[in-house]
Order: sequence, then structure tokens, then C-alpha cells
Amino acid sequence: MSGRRVCVTGSTRGIGRAIARAFAEAGAAVVVNAPGDDDEGAVAELSALGECHFLPADVSTAAGARGLVAAARARLGGLDTLVCNAGTFRDRAFLEVEEEDFDATFALNVKGQMFAAQAFARAAGAASDGASIICIGSTNGLQAERDSVIYDASKGAVLMLVRSLALSLAPMGIRVNGIAPGLVDTPLTAPALAAPGRRERLAGRIPLGRIGRPADIGALAVFLASPGAGYITGQMHYVDGGITAEQIAWDEAP
Repeated sequence: MSGRRVCVTGSTRGIGRAIARAFAEAGAAVVVNAPGDDDEGAVAELSALGECHFLPADVSTAAGARGLVAAARARLGGLDTLVCNAGTFRDRAFLEVEEEDFDATFALNVKGQMFAAQAFARAAGAASDGASIICIGSTNGLQAERDSVIYDASKGAVLMLVRSLALSLAPMGIRVNGIAPGLVDTPLTAPALAAPGRRERLAGRIPLGRIGRPADIGALAVFLASPGAGYITGQMHYVDGGITAEQIAWDEAP
């Protein structure tokens, strides 16, 4: 990754920050992003590893997504990898879902990824060299979760976005892949995991016996952007400790 230039959306905390850190540790120059002006200490941390810049932008709009990609290219002198990580969820009972919940979720989880990818591809042109896009999906795009209709649907859209973009951009030499995390310990999931006994109970239902760590996602992102993944495109990679491999656990039935 030495000499490569990477932009990670939504990357001042959680999975996005771990992805940015993994690229920095591998020698890449990195742009981190958030919608507001607070980088939450990301630049100070990652600058100790290499070149790192913070660019605020709201990537839930086409203009914001395109603007971030353009600014990242200008700041780094080009862009080799785009990681579309920014996302949100508004879990609530289906009968209580409002239009604003749907619009906000799809704007960030789907529209933002699409138009950031479009801006990246347009700038890369036909002479791209090892360029790649990584879209962060979720196991929810494959298996539904109760009272998570909008989020599930948006992550299902990311799965098809990865496949469709891979076909559209293959002639330009741009690879497109996805990473679908399962349950990962982040600031977003921390409140739910704090309930008494819940962390242990959920970890016990994961085949590998533990909840995912953000670094698990970062390591795969670096590989997917590397020459070692040069023949991989259009794939969603599930990083979930085996959750999606298992059906009903018969040994738990009464």
C-alpha cells in the first residue's frame, strides 16, 4: 500500500476509523471524513503512522459525495481507492416507520455510495491503474433482522450496487467489492451491547464465539485494495464469525 492514496467516508470512529488505520499502517496516505467539523482525534492518531487529512462532507447528498471525492483527490494528488463506509440505521417497528426514516437511511447508505463511486470512476478515467472501490454492506443485506426493514433493504441495495458497479467499471480496470460485517463492537452498537448479559449471550450465538472487532474489517479492506486481490471484483465478503453460515441450532430446541 506504500504510495497509494485512499479516501474512507464516515471514518472518524468505529469501522471506518479502523479501515483508515489499517490503510495508514500499510503505508497509504489517507483522507478521513465525517459530516461535521470534529475529526474525533483521527488525524492526530493516524498522522503518527503516515499522511492523513480530514475533510468534512455530508455524503448523504450527491453534491456532498462528489465534493468529497474531488477534495480528496486534490489533497492527495490523486486517489487510488475509495472506501464507501458512511452509513446509518433507524431501527424501529415497521408500522412506525416514517418517510424521513426511509429517506435518511437510503440517502446515506445507498445514494451516497453510488455518487461517490461515480465521481471516483469519472476522475479515474480509462487509464486507472489498480483503482478499486470498496462498499461497506452488512449481513443484514443477506439475512433480515426483525424491525430493521429500512436498514435491511438499504444493505440489500448495497449488495446489488457492488455487483452492478463491478460490471460497469470493469472495462475501466476499476474493481468493486463489498464487505458485509456481522455484529461488530463499535460506538454505534455499544449502547445495545451494554444491556446486562447481552454481550455474552450474543457472542455465544456466533460460531467463532466472539463479537467482531473493527480491525477485522480493516484488514480485509486493505487486502481487497491490494494487488493480491487483482482478480477479485463484484463480490460481497461476509465478515461475521460464521453467523450467515448457520441455520436453526437444533441443539437449542426444546
